[in-house]
Amino acid sequence: MTVCNFDTVLYNLLGMNVNEDQLYRAVGNKLRFRREKLKLSQDKIAQDVGLLRTSITNIEAGKQKPPLHVLYSICLALKIEIADVLPRTGEVESREVVNVEFNNETKQMPPMAAQMLNQMLKE
Repeated sequence: MTVCNFDTVLYNLLGMNVNEDQLYRAVGNKLRFRREKLKLSQDKIAQDVGLLRTSITNIEAGKQKPPLHVLYSICLALKIEIADVLPRTGEVESREVVNVEFNNETKQMPPMAAQMLNQMLKE
C-alpha cells in the first residue's frame, strides 16, 4: 500500500495553474482572426449571438470572460469548432510557485494550492 503526503496530493491536484489573462487573450485573438478572415463585423457577430458589440470587442481583447455557452454561440456564428479557439495547455500554463510552511518544512507549490492549504489549516 502506498502512503501519500497530503501536501503532495494537493500539489498534484492543483499542480498546473492556468494564466487566465493569457488564456482569454489567446481565445480572443483566435476569435478575432476568424471573424476578420470571414470579413464579418463585430456588430454582425454580436447580433447573431445576442450580445452588445462592446462585449465582442472585450472578448476579442481578452478583457471579458465569456461563459461557455456564449463561447459556443460565438463559435457557431463564426462557423468554427470551439476546440479550434482553445489554446493548448502549455500555451497558458503558469509555472509560478510560492513557498509554504507545512509540517515544519518549506514546500513550493502553485499559489492556488497554497491558498487552499492555508485555508484548510485555518479551519
